[in-house]
Amino acid sequence: MPKDEFDFEDPFELNGVAFQTEEDTTDDMCECFVEEFMRMGYNAKQILALFRNPHYLGMNMVMEKRGEEFVRERVGEVFARWGKLAYGGDS
Repeated sequence: MPKDEFDFEDPFELNGVAFQTEEDTTDDMCECFVEEFMRMGYNAKQILALFRNPHYLGMNMVMEKRGEEFVRERVGEVFARWGKLAYGGDS
């Protein structure tokens, strides 16, 4: 059943949690974002577009902090880990 409002009593309601850490987790976050969208069927070009989009706050933060070359390399590495070609014609 669709709903428009957040239900604080619903144990299955999705929510995010942020916490402070001294460790820089940017690299791990980047790889998780890439893998998540790759597994949903996005190609490398589409994933890079998400990193450029300021509405995707976490992904865009990685792009701003590390730069496009870093993100492109991580996309290639994650795709290769899964036996997929990231930049063979779809980017």
